[in-house]
Amino acid sequence: MTTTISSFTALPDDVLQRVLLGVALDDHLATASACRAFRAVIRGPRFPTLRRQYGFAERGIILVGQRTNYVRAPKEIFVVGKRGAVTSVPEGMHFEIDGSTTDGGARLFFSTTARDWTNLILAVDAAARRWSRFATLPPHQVLHCIEWHDGLLYACGGSSSAGNTHSYLNTFRAFDETTGLWEDLPPMPHACANAASGVIGNELFIAGGLGVGNQALSTLQIYDFTTRMWRLGEPLLQAKNCGCGVVTDGKLYLVESKYSVFQSMMVYDVQSNTWTEQQGPPNQDRIMMNAFAHNGRIVAVNMNRTAFQRGSGDPDWSRFELGVVPGIIEGVAGSVILG
Repeated sequence: MTTTISSFTALPDDVLQRVLLGVALDDHLATASACRAFRAVIRGPRFPTLRRQYGFAERGIILVGQRTNYVRAPKEIFVVGKRGAVTSVPEGMHFEIDGSTTDGGARLFFSTTARDWTNLILAVDAAARRWSRFATLPPHQVLHCIEWHDGLLYACGGSSSAGNTHSYLNTFRAFDETTGLWEDLPPMPHACANAASGVIGNELFIAGGLGVGNQALSTLQIYDFTTRMWRLGEPLLQAKNCGCGVVTDGKLYLVESKYSVFQSMMVYDVQSNTWTEQQGPPNQDRIMMNAFAHNGRIVAVNMNRTAFQRGSGDPDWSRFELGVVPGIIEGVAGSVILG
């Protein structure tokens, strides 16, 4: 082994770097401890970026959850398949989980409401194994959609219970982390909360939700990031709220959530502007917690910690092993780059 390591360390730095880029993420710690040259490469600032550039970065699932039904219970952050919580949001902060999205890289974002009704968006960095406050929303805005596109985080609609009134919102904003500022964008044609959302190409899709009069909506609202204009797409097959929007294979899948009364899954084809209906994941007693795309497949997580997966061309759902410590009954999840 010593001879082998010596042979590797004799390689030019750029060649050694390329050799080590392909080492599996779980083996990074052991490899870095083998010698000083290996450690310098693996812990170097450019190593994570180069792993992504050359296609070696590994995806994983981050789950943020709690162990009781109390909405302000402390939140623990897990990497699925790893034992124990990575970190947690301190109990004294009393966060209530709302919507979530990812930046396509290592970060999972989720909306929260603090005890003082401050609306926050937190960011969990999977590679660094830590969380931070990312942005602050207007007070009392809840049940909105958040989506990431081209370096900006977008917040769409929701509801407000400011004062003694309750109203649905059609507001639309973009947050730029480089400036720390929100930009007001053209409002949505229809106010809604609890909608499903997704980004396909250069367009944002807001499907269904609850609207004026607490009525479920069948609207499909489409925003073009280039023209900065809204239009309406083909209405849903049936009015729906509380679904999870999942984008894979260039289509938008509406997966049932824990509060939905339907057991099917609607699929929107952008090219034909049409909806079809498919079999949804097993979701007995309406306990679906979250759904997202992971490695080209749809993963749906139940509140009893069971999970199911399905490829876009597969006829049936199969079990997906989470490997999470028992006790998590509520939360959000997403597919991220671990390193």
